[in-house]
Amino acid sequence: MIEVRYSLSEAIEITGTQKELEAFRRQVLGFLKTDLEKIRIEIEKDIILGPWDAVAKGLEVVQSDKPVKVSVSGDKIVKIEGSNEGLDAFTSFLVFDENAVSGHHSHYEYYDYEGNVYVHLDSFPLIIGVK
Repeated sequence: MIEVRYSLSEAIEITGTQKELEAFRRQVLGFLKTDLEKIRIEIEKDIILGPWDAVAKGLEVVQSDKPVKVSVSGDKIVKIEGSNEGLDAFTSFLVFDENAVSGHHSHYEYYDYEGNVYVHLDSFPLIIGVK
């Protein structure tokens, strides 16, 4: 199962094996073909904090009509919320080569440039990595 940790002063980290991250990507893509408002992704809860401050209690993906916003709720649920098109683009950050080794990662966050329509200005930085 994928693992989700965070430090509110830094970023959120989602890690998993290449196959776990691919399964997560497929779950999101499947969800986008439904009329459901949100899904909860099963995550590992018995994990080591490492350098992070907290372990998430849950991970939700929510469809809306806005750019993708990554956030943490007061009850430690990490939410990835956005438009169908934005969430579809988000899934490209979950793609890693079959031979990816531990430490390979991507960064999903807002960058200020003209035409940035997919990531919300207030989105929390997200690091997605292979464990």
